Amino acid sequence: MEKIRNILLKTLKKTELERRLRQAMVFVHYEEMVGEKIARISKPVFFRGDTLFIGVASPIWAHQLLFFKSDIINKINSRFSPPLVKDIRFQVCRVDGEPEGGKEDGQEDIEVEIPDKKKQMVYNITSDIKDEKLRQKFAELMMKDLEFKIKRGESLVHSHRQKHGGQDPGYNYDS
Repeated sequence: MEKIRNILLKTLKKTELERRLRQAMVFVHYEEMVGEKIARISKPVFFRGDTLFIGVASPIWAHQLLFFKSDIINKINSRFSPPLVKDIRFQVCRVDGEPEGGKEDGQEDIEVEIPDKKKQMVYNITSDIKDEKLRQKFAELMMKDLEFKIKRGESLVHSHRQKHGGQDPGYNYDS
């Protein structure tokens, strides 16, 4: 008789949830993976496929971390089998919650409202995660992703629901 744990693991691997949970672990345990010094000046921002985007406090730090890119990838991937990260891209953003040198391009943060249906979707996806800290971080990550996509003007409607002929890029959580 097969254990429930093994059945659940097989089921998770067939879905994208397993990969998303592994990605969420990077956000939860980032400092442990890369070390305190690197975590102080950087933070994981989002995944696009197998590429991890890491925010850094300044362009100078982004340049410096390029020298440690393969080390960071190896440190993160040492926690996962199969490896999770194939590439890292660095981008300048707030790392500690405070603006680095003020707002870029003189723009203020835009307040966005996430639709209730999308909030419910995040709740439904994360409700099965037993580890409360991981569940909260994963929900926070998904909400930030939605906020980011709304600010970029992306549609939050799945492409299969779009009317034909539209130029809308669709909404894809895997990107």
